[in-house]
Amino acid sequence: MDFLIKITQVFVSIGPVGLISVILLLIGLIVSRNKLALLKNVAFTYLGLFAFSILMFFYILFFNPIIDTIVSSSSKTFQIIDTGWFIAQKVDIYTPYTIFLFLLLVGINILMLLLRLTRTINLDIWNVWISLFSGLLVYEITGVFWMGFLFAGVIATITFVIADIYAPYLENYYGIKGISVPNPPTIIWAPIPNLINYLFNKIPFIKRINIFYEEIQYKLGAIGEPMVIGFILGMIIGAVSKYKEFSYDLWSSILYSLSSGLYLAVIAILMPRAISLLYRGVIPIIDDMKTFINSRLTKREIYIGINPMMLAGNASIIGLSAIMIPLTVYIATILPGNKMLPGADLVIIPLILIWVISLSRGDIFRSFISAIIIIPIILLISTNMTGFITGFLADESGEQIVKGFNNYSSMGMGSNLIYWILTQILEPIFKLFS
Repeated sequence: MDFLIKITQVFVSIGPVGLISVILLLIGLIVSRNKLALLKNVAFTYLGLFAFSILMFFYILFFNPIIDTIVSSSSKTFQIIDTGWFIAQKVDIYTPYTIFLFLLLVGINILMLLLRLTRTINLDIWNVWISLFSGLLVYEITGVFWMGFLFAGVIATITFVIADIYAPYLENYYGIKGISVPNPPTIIWAPIPNLINYLFNKIPFIKRINIFYEEIQYKLGAIGEPMVIGFILGMIIGAVSKYKEFSYDLWSSILYSLSSGLYLAVIAILMPRAISLLYRGVIPIIDDMKTFINSRLTKREIYIGINPMMLAGNASIIGLSAIMIPLTVYIATILPGNKMLPGADLVIIPLILIWVISLSRGDIFRSFISAIIIIPIILLISTNMTGFITGFLADESGEQIVKGFNNYSSMGMGSNLIYWILTQILEPIFKLFS
C-alpha cells in the first residue's frame, strides 16, 4: 500500500497537463512503432496543453471586471460561494480508501470493455475525478465504505454509456475520429441540446432558423475572423464593465473598452494555435492506439476517452462562452432559488459548450438556447448540494474558507445531474448514518 501511495504522490505532483502527456507517452511506448515520432508527438501534445491551459486561465481572468460589475449592480445577497477546484485540494488522495476507489473506477472501465458494455477506454485520470469525489463524499457522510464504492461506480458506469452514445457527434463536428469524452460534469448535459434540436426540427418556423459561425465568417470575410469577433466582443464586455464610469470619465472608459477588445482578440488568435499544436501531437498517438487495438485485441470500434479541454479551443466555443460566462453570473443574480455566487468554476462553461456546440452542429442559435436552459439547472443543483459540500469542507475550528462566506458549493463538483438525483433518492439513508 505504501508503494501505491508513493506512485500516486508522484503522478499527482506532475499536474494535469504533465500527467496527460506522461500517460500518452507510456501507452505510446507500447503501441507506437516509431519511438522518435512518438517523442515528437508527446512534446507537441504537452506544449499544446500547456499553452492552452495558460490561455484558458487568462481567458477566465478576463471576465472578473464584468462579473464584479454585475454582482455590484444587483441587490441580491449571495449566501454561498463557488469554491471550484478548492474542493479537490481538500481530498486526501493518499489514503487506502481513495486508492482502492480509484482502482475500482479503472476496473469498472476494463470490465465494461470486456463485457462489451462500452467502447470507451478512458485515458484521462481527471475524467474519473467527479466519480471519485462522489464516492469519497458519500463515505465521509455515512462512514460506510461500500456505499461510497457503489455511488462512484454507478456514476462512472452511466458516464461511459453516455460517452459512447455521443462520441459520433464529436467526430462529426470536431473532425477527430475515434474519441469520446467520459467526463461526468460535462457530458451529463449532452441530452439537453439533443432534445432541443429534436424539438426545433419539429417546429416549422423555428427549424429554418440556423446561425452557423462558419457561415458568418464566410459572409463577413475579414470581419468574421476570430480576431475581429474577439475584439468586438471584448470591447462590448469592457464597455459594460465600465458603464457606470462613462458619464464622468469618458476617455479612460473608452480606452479600457479598446484594451479589453485587444485582450480578447489576442486570446481568440492564440487559442486555436495552441489547439492546433495539441492536435498535431495527440491525433497520431490516438491513431496508433486504435491501430494497435484493432490488430492485437479486437476489431470493434473503440473510442479513446480524452479530456474535454482538448476540444474547448474551437472558435464557436470561445465566442459563445464569452457571452455565456458573464450571462451565467447575471442569471445567478435574478434566478429564484439560487443562492450561490458563481466564481472559481466558471471555467466549466466552455467545457459544457463542447457538447452544446457539437450536438447543434455549430448552430449558434440552438447552442445558445440549450446553454440558457442548462445554466439555471446547474446553479439550482449547486445550491441544493451546498449542505453536502459545506459539510465536506468544514473545518472544526469554524474558520471561513472564503472570507464572508460560511457555505460552499461548486458548479463543477456539485452540479452533476446523476450525482444529484442519487443523493436525493438516498438522502434518507444518509441521515441514518450521519
